[in-house]
Amino acid sequence: MHEKLRKFLEANGLRADASDKEAWDFYAKLKKDGIEYSGPEKADSGATEGARSVATGNMHRGSDGDDDDGVDGDGQRGDNSAGGRDMDVDALVADAIRRERERCTAIEDACAVAGIGAEQAREMVDSGMTIDMAREQIFNTLRESGRSFGAGASVSVGVESRDKFRRAVEDGISLRAGINVEDPADGSREFRSRALHEIARECLERAGGGTRGMSRLQVVGRALASGSTSDFPQLMSAVAGKTLIRAYNEWPQTWRPFVGVTDANDFKDIHAIKMSEAPDLQGMDENGEYKTAKFSDSGETYRVITKGIKVPLTRQMIVNDDLRAFTRIPQLFGTAARRMEGDAVYSLITSNPTMSDGVALFHADHSNLGSAAALDSTGLAAGRAMMRRQKGANGASLDVTPAFLLVAVEDELDAEILLRSAALPDDNKSAGVYNPWAGKLTPIADPHLSGTKWYLLAHPNQYPVIEVAYLMGEAQPYVDEQLDFNSDALVIKVRHDFGAGVVDHIGAYLNPGA
Repeated sequence: MHEKLRKFLEANGLRADASDKEAWDFYAKLKKDGIEYSGPEKADSGATEGARSVATGNMHRGSDGDDDDGVDGDGQRGDNSAGGRDMDVDALVADAIRRERERCTAIEDACAVAGIGAEQAREMVDSGMTIDMAREQIFNTLRESGRSFGAGASVSVGVESRDKFRRAVEDGISLRAGINVEDPADGSREFRSRALHEIARECLERAGGGTRGMSRLQVVGRALASGSTSDFPQLMSAVAGKTLIRAYNEWPQTWRPFVGVTDANDFKDIHAIKMSEAPDLQGMDENGEYKTAKFSDSGETYRVITKGIKVPLTRQMIVNDDLRAFTRIPQLFGTAARRMEGDAVYSLITSNPTMSDGVALFHADHSNLGSAAALDSTGLAAGRAMMRRQKGANGASLDVTPAFLLVAVEDELDAEILLRSAALPDDNKSAGVYNPWAGKLTPIADPHLSGTKWYLLAHPNQYPVIEVAYLMGEAQPYVDEQLDFNSDALVIKVRHDFGAGVVDHIGAYLNPGA
């Protein structure tokens, strides 16, 4: 297409990245509306160079091979008078436009079938090659790449321009919001400096919607409309989701080391089976047969529950370029989801719930409730000894080893000194006395714990005390978006499916503290 004709069409609303096929279609619509290009290049505006040659040739040579200057082979003047000639030119131009459309469509279809991206197809179209030339190039491309083609072939389609655009916008907004992006997509730096309403306008135009003469508010409203095909709502939702998950992952989860983690398939009760210890290995009987082991079991029950919240992000926020609203609010949701988990886990410790045997988690009958003692070497020794003397349901010695020390935040410093000093921190001992607790226990302090109480917990791989479950393995909140027709807002919804329950008392010890 001629450069000046192209500029004429763009000045009348044609997208700058439109293909030649789209440009010819657009020109045809303009002509129906009475708008026609009248520049000096009009003679070649309706066809490619090949089509122009055909048109020019037909104007000068008749179908019988004689020169078509208005006189036929018999010396008689034909119908190609000035008016007839203009009519022939219009017909030739229309025919050239039709054939150009067919060429563009055929090349794009061939590329789509072969799994070749839209950008390469557009390059073939813009180069002016015929469909036969394009098919030959497609065949050579497939042959050189070693990809199979035909029945049963597995064709891998590359990333389309729309996907590249979405990645660039998403990464650009994320970088602007302060979210770390390890490998930003090409073009992301451009969108990092662009206002949200400008991005909304480009999304609309890429989806085929015209925005000429529209105000910022109109553009954003159209981009957020329920019937809109633009990518803008999904892009903003993706950025909000990234912000939420980042905040969720970065929020402290002090409970994670001492709990067991499992998956839940539904919202039904989860039965955490507590098996008795395995019986001692025994010799074979007279017939050389192995004896069958017998286990006793008891079960604790808990279930996954759903918690969630939603918030509308209005078009006024977008018009005002209030990116903070799209990042700060989801960030708060992420920390709220993590807090919910911490509340559920630590409430099982601090509330001392009753278990399936009718006895509280920490109780003398469970041999895991110590006499009040200060958090020092002597108190730790007494607690460790009680845990190591735990008996199984069948009376066997379990030798449970404590791995974690839980204290209130007020006692965090004392716990750190006691467990990580090279020498035993005791007033009655010299500085050279070896600290037997160094590296033996991991101190954990959390605001959910209070007072002078302290706890010892075994590693969950040995004897889990608390178990948490996520629905279908989704170990993070789920973010979804919905366009609200009544308020022209993008509603961000967050839900989290999580459950926690006590599964055994064997690996836990409580000391009321001094």
